[in-house]
Amino acid sequence: MADTPQVAPRYHDLDALRAVATVLGITLHGAFFVLPELTYPWPVHDQSVGNDPTYLIILDVIHGMRIPVFYVLSGLFGVLLWERRGLRALGMQRPKRIGLPLAVGCFTIIPLTALAMALTSGREHPYDFPFWALPFIWVFATMHLWFLWNLLLMVGMFFVLVRLGVTFRDPKVWWLLVPLSAVASLLMQEPVFGADALQSLIPKPATFVFYSCFFFFGAFLYQQGVTVRRWWTIALLPAAVAFCVGFLLLRRYAADAKPFTHGELPEQAWMFSNQLTLVSSLAETAFAWLACFGMMGLFRWLLSRPSFTVRYLSDASYWMYLAHLPLIIVAHWVVIDWPVSYHLKYLLACAGVTAVLLVTYQLFIRYTFIGNVLNGPRTRRRPQPRPAPTKNA
Repeated sequence: MADTPQVAPRYHDLDALRAVATVLGITLHGAFFVLPELTYPWPVHDQSVGNDPTYLIILDVIHGMRIPVFYVLSGLFGVLLWERRGLRALGMQRPKRIGLPLAVGCFTIIPLTALAMALTSGREHPYDFPFWALPFIWVFATMHLWFLWNLLLMVGMFFVLVRLGVTFRDPKVWWLLVPLSAVASLLMQEPVFGADALQSLIPKPATFVFYSCFFFFGAFLYQQGVTVRRWWTIALLPAAVAFCVGFLLLRRYAADAKPFTHGELPEQAWMFSNQLTLVSSLAETAFAWLACFGMMGLFRWLLSRPSFTVRYLSDASYWMYLAHLPLIIVAHWVVIDWPVSYHLKYLLACAGVTAVLLVTYQLFIRYTFIGNVLNGPRTRRRPQPRPAPTKNA
């Protein structure tokens, strides 16, 4: 008699962490219009912020850890799928879950984002492109969908390595990814906390190598059978120290750098070319790795039990990531002139976009073909029938 296949355990804590890392994109992009200065080009900017660094700190914390955490989990779940269902299943599932939404987003979400930027900025530079070019914007800038494109490239690399017999098991090899990521960090050029932007179809080598280190380290963790431990949470303490060091040094460098105007990036140079940016870059890399382990430990501690709410938000988070950027730009434009505190503007913009995305997910995505592509089929919950009353004898 054949053995009954066992149901594979679900990593509820890592599901929750993946969802939070995804939804933090709203928090991150929501902070752009209330930065003290235009560290990143953005079509709407609230001049009343002054020198308040609150949202720059929020943005740098999220940017410094969010994508590394996501790539570690992507590598881990990629190996999980490979081991449970085989390499062919991995080669079929990943293009469906990643490639298809990316392809559709290139002709829908990216043009809508570019249109929102052009209209809310009043067609200012660099948003003064002709509207007939909207369907082709993705050729020049993949916007926030750069993550999916680079993830596809990493999955392709993983597929080739597996075909070549790589097993992702030798600690002597895979722990070298940590110093390799530090070298890649030093070869970046943008004086911002975290990795350089990666929106081109041809990835920047240093940034791509940096993020690939986290992806393949996640593959190593699963292949080695490393179990996430709650005590990993303690890594968040040295991560906080690393963040403070990197952030303060980078701010000191920015104070001495040439000022820049609306729509222009700061002056760029190799991170290793200046003592401040060199140490800051190493601190940023340390923060990314420590935050990965610390967040995994924290979520293991707090959210390791099954929860319908967490599972639902995990499913919804993919749609929220895909669709949020044009909405957050429009939300900034709507609230920018309201006679309220910029703190309240920020909260209202983020909360409003989150609410719209959750409603649209429930009504138009979850139980449709789109939801099937993003997360697999989902069925509606039906109330359990009440037991029939029993008669007393």
